[in-house]
Amino acid sequence: MNIYKSLLLLFGCLVLIAACSKNPLKTNVTTSLPTPWWEPLTPDVVINNNEFYLQGCSSITRVASEGSIKTASIVLNIPTRLLSSCPENQSNKRLKYDGTYLTLTLCRVAFGAGGCAEERYKTLDFVNWEEYIGITWLKSEKYEAWRKLGSTSSKADSITKVVIN
Repeated sequence: MNIYKSLLLLFGCLVLIAACSKNPLKTNVTTSLPTPWWEPLTPDVVINNNEFYLQGCSSITRVASEGSIKTASIVLNIPTRLLSSCPENQSNKRLKYDGTYLTLTLCRVAFGAGGCAEERYKTLDFVNWEEYIGITWLKSEKYEAWRKLGSTSSKADSITKVVIN
């Protein structure tokens, strides 16, 4: 048993020596940072110094610019739906900014059902998101009902008056 431990120790020392030795072939080698995934893409929406990229049915990423430094962060992980998918041929204007809200509209197709079930999400501050839950009426006027994303309440947290142009 001691011979196995000695061989293992010897092998470990050889690995360390090989890893620490200088390799003359690797001098003056410079490594470049990989190009960020969003760099070759056109942003879906630009708001001030923020670029927003929709990644299929999975997330929205914000790339904030301060001078030449860009930082990326996911602002929304879109809730998944079992046995459904998002068709790739959806309109490319699924992410919109109206001057107040950043709104995402998705089409989900349930497995075996066909057709499109529309989902909408909106945010005012890119942190707190609401999901569309339907239409409600107040004093004979039509409103869209919105609920905080992740809430299990059946009540709307906010309503927006529907204005017909």
